[in-house]
Amino acid sequence: MSQESLVLVEQVGAVAILTLNRPLVRNALTPPMMDELQAAVRRFDEDASVRVLLLTGAGKAFSAGADIEFMSRLRDMPQQQVKDQVYKSFQGATRAIRLCSKPVVAAVQGGAFGAGCEVAVACDFRIVSEGAVFCDNWVDMGAMPPLGGLFLLPRLVGLERASDMTMRATKVGGKRAVEIGLATVCVEPAALRDSALQFAQDLAARSAPAMAAIKQGLRRGLESSLSGEWEHYVNTQAILLAGPDFSANVDRLDQRLRGFAPDKG
Repeated sequence: MSQESLVLVEQVGAVAILTLNRPLVRNALTPPMMDELQAAVRRFDEDASVRVLLLTGAGKAFSAGADIEFMSRLRDMPQQQVKDQVYKSFQGATRAIRLCSKPVVAAVQGGAFGAGCEVAVACDFRIVSEGAVFCDNWVDMGAMPPLGGLFLLPRLVGLERASDMTMRATKVGGKRAVEIGLATVCVEPAALRDSALQFAQDLAARSAPAMAAIKQGLRRGLESSLSGEWEHYVNTQAILLAGPDFSANVDRLDQRLRGFAPDKG
């Protein structure tokens, strides 16, 4: 595991841990860093030995957002270059996370600001420390959240809270994040890594085909209609019911239920 990598990768059992690795600048994001993140997510998405991805940041913060030096250069960058190069990296990484067929868990300590907030929001779950702070503060730079936050935040916390976070750059702490549906669990800072890894391992112990189908169904449901999704559910469920995971789990469930059967003697 090279300390020079912008994204450190480690595999613990069926969980791949991806760590944003610019701790001296609170993991401020650059195009090369986002390219590495995108490549790592895609690689583990195709790795059959990995069932869950866990994303975190080195040091005291998840991510301070886009690197300020890089952002300052955007002022003089042609619009087409911004579109072709910059958002190919930044939006490409959040797309890879959101479209990953496997669950992606964010372990958030310290700040998750701007683009860092959007990266965390793109994940399926957020396990946070009490010192975590979410702040989608693009408006403070005279810009808008471009990586998916405007679509995903209202669906997580409701339109008014999302408006407050994006239009006023309102900060949301760890405990509050759980209260409003932005995070799943809030733990003490010292327990974050172990708690997030345990959460990821619990997901990894479940049926991978079922998890992939559920994740795809949830994502489709945000953009589709119920009548259209009902047909999709039937077709996908038919495939799952014919698979080995369903057969094995039904047998185990049957055995457990037999253990609760009343004594007829």
